[in-house]
Amino acid sequence: MPNMARAMQPISSVPPQVLSRIRVLAADIDDTITSSGHLPASTIESLADLGAAGLVVALVTGRPAGWAQVLASYLPGVSVAVAENGLVAFYADGKRVDLGPKRDAKFFVRLAENGTRVREAYRLEPTPDDAFRLFERAFVRPATFDAAALAASQRVVDPDFEVMASSIHLHVRPGGWGKADGLIAALRPLAPEAAGTPEQSIMFVGDSSNDRSLFALLTQTSVGVRNLEKFLGELGDDRPAYITRGESARGFAEVARLLLEHRTV
Repeated sequence: MPNMARAMQPISSVPPQVLSRIRVLAADIDDTITSSGHLPASTIESLADLGAAGLVVALVTGRPAGWAQVLASYLPGVSVAVAENGLVAFYADGKRVDLGPKRDAKFFVRLAENGTRVREAYRLEPTPDDAFRLFERAFVRPATFDAAALAASQRVVDPDFEVMASSIHLHVRPGGWGKADGLIAALRPLAPEAAGTPEQSIMFVGDSSNDRSLFALLTQTSVGVRNLEKFLGELGDDRPAYITRGESARGFAEVARLLLEHRTV
């Protein structure tokens, strides 16, 4: 009998004792804390309030390293930004840490080759921010690129590479290291106890299939904003435990309010 994907519960049903244990709030960026490509005032206020309440706030994104450096430095309340789907992190003090397996000169040649292969196979356009990426190549995701195309694209790249999808981009990257790995590694110097007990201490909010490693890790404390429903076919059984009423930044604001209401020192 096949495994059934777990049902996502409304965010309002998270038990208070679970909320009171959370020490880290991690969130994706695009279509999770943003709406229509912009950071609304509600998100900036929520980030500031969460940080002021003593929570470690981490952004975990498929955006390039250059974005992470800026976001970690400028956004209030943010302690660390993990970029390129877990491969590099910047802390609020400006420190950069490269994450994942070591990469030599051959890696960058192979990354370029695999990126070209995927681009040509699907006639993709590079993202405007691809020039600022270190360890991935990224392309604009066509509206027609569905779960079946994502599965088929894995045959275009080498066995130790993968194609990962967000709500807006396609990422050609080394396999075997994703957002969950990057977040835990980045948190060790900041919140070692939380990094050691992620299922009790970390809540993550995301919106698409490049978040699935965190949904899989945080089986009791992961949240999808409502627009995640468009990508359920790509998540398989790796669904978040909870889902918000609102989409994108409105959904993130729901999570922030709930955590702040149950915050304990």
